[in-house]
Amino acid sequence: MAEKFATGEALNETFQFALNRWGTVLRFGWAPLALTIAISIGLAWTILDIKALEAAEDNPEFIFQLDQLLRMPMPTAILLALAGSLFITILLSGFMASVYRLVALGEERPGFIQLRFDGPAQRVFIATLILSLINFAIYAAAFLAASMTTGISPGAAFGAVGEFSRLVSESASAGGAIDAADIGDSVAPVGLFFVAVLFALLPMILVNVRMAPFMAGSAAENRLLLVGAFRLTAGNFWGVFFYYVLLLIVMMIIAFVFQLVMGVIEALSGLPSSGVFALIGYLASALGLIATLAYQLFVSAIQYGGQGVIYRRLKTGA
Repeated sequence: MAEKFATGEALNETFQFALNRWGTVLRFGWAPLALTIAISIGLAWTILDIKALEAAEDNPEFIFQLDQLLRMPMPTAILLALAGSLFITILLSGFMASVYRLVALGEERPGFIQLRFDGPAQRVFIATLILSLINFAIYAAAFLAASMTTGISPGAAFGAVGEFSRLVSESASAGGAIDAADIGDSVAPVGLFFVAVLFALLPMILVNVRMAPFMAGSAAENRLLLVGAFRLTAGNFWGVFFYYVLLLIVMMIIAFVFQLVMGVIEALSGLPSSGVFALIGYLASALGLIATLAYQLFVSAIQYGGQGVIYRRLKTGA
C-alpha cells in the first residue's frame, strides 16, 4: 500500500476539531462523565471505611494496611471494583463511539443526553479490552524476557515490592524518609519491573501504531477492525508514528502552559478571605474549576477525535 497519510494535515485537523467541535464533544460526554463520577464515589463509599481513612491522616503508616481501610473482605472489594470499572468502561465506550463516528462518518447524534449501548459502543468496548489484553501480553512477555536476561526471578521481584512497601510504612510511622541504607539487596529486584518496561517499549510502540485505527474503525464499521487496522497502516507506519510524536510534543507544551495558568489561579484563590480579596479568591476558584473542565474536554476531543482522523484518512486517503 502506498504511503498516503499526511501527518501535518492530520495533526492540524485534530486540533481544528478540538477547537471547533468542543461543544458537541461536551454534549456527547457530560452524561457518561457524570455517571462515571457518581459510580466512582459510590464505589469508594461502599468499599472504603471513611473513618479509617480519616484516622490514616494522623497515622500515615495506616494507609499501607489496606485490609484495615475496607468495609468488606479484600476479594469482595476487588470484584466490586472490577465490576464498577467494567461498567464505567462501557459508559465511556459509548462516548468514544459517538466522537469516532462524528469524525469518521459525520454522524451528528441529536439530543442533550447521550448514553449509547448500541453496536458501535459495544464494539469500542470489546476493542478496548482487546487492546488492553494485547498490551498486557506484550509486557508479560517482556517481563519474562527481562527475568531471564537479568537472572531475577518474578517471585523475587514481587517479594521486593512487598519489602519496599514495608519500608515505606515504617518510615511513614517514624515520620521520616526511607533510609538509603535500608534499600539494599532485598529491594533491588524491584528493578525488574523497570527493565521489563524497556524491553516492552519498542514492541508496544510498533503494535499500537499499527493498531491506531482499531478503535475508531470498530466504531465506524460494522465489525471489529483488528486485522483491518494492520492493513490500513501498512506503508503508513512512519506517518502515523510521527503524528503521535508531534501530538505528544504539542500536548506537553499545552499542559505546561495550563499548569502555569493554574498556578496563578491558585495563588489568587489563596488571597486573604476578607473584603475584595475574598471576592477575587472565590472568582479565581470558580475560574480554576472551569479551566480544569475545559482542559479535560479539550484533551478528550484531541485524543478521541485524533483517532477518528487517523482512521478516516487511512480509509479514504483524505
